[in-house]
Amino acid sequence: MAKVTSKAAAQIKALARKHSKAAIKTLAAIMNQADGPATARVSAAQALLDRGWGKAAQPIAGDEDGPVLLARIERVIVDPSEQQNSSGEDEPTHPED
Repeated sequence: MAKVTSKAAAQIKALARKHSKAAIKTLAAIMNQADGPATARVSAAQALLDRGWGKAAQPIAGDEDGPVLLARIERVIVDPSEQQNSSGEDEPTHPED
């Protein structure tokens, strides 16, 4: 399968955008059909909300009230000339006599 070029992708995007107004009207009509299937109505309502307000933020993991599993990632750059002994204290690089 051939890779879609950026020019072709831009053309597809432009064509799709021409149908935005009709698509929104269709979604709204489906959502407002009182006798329509509930799943279709919910899907249409969700699509409208997502497009109008953006998708709701998704938690990384766990419950909303639970602890944050990942709070921060920290990169520490260590000078290789500084060494630590097994107790975690710095050892001088050139011990005194």
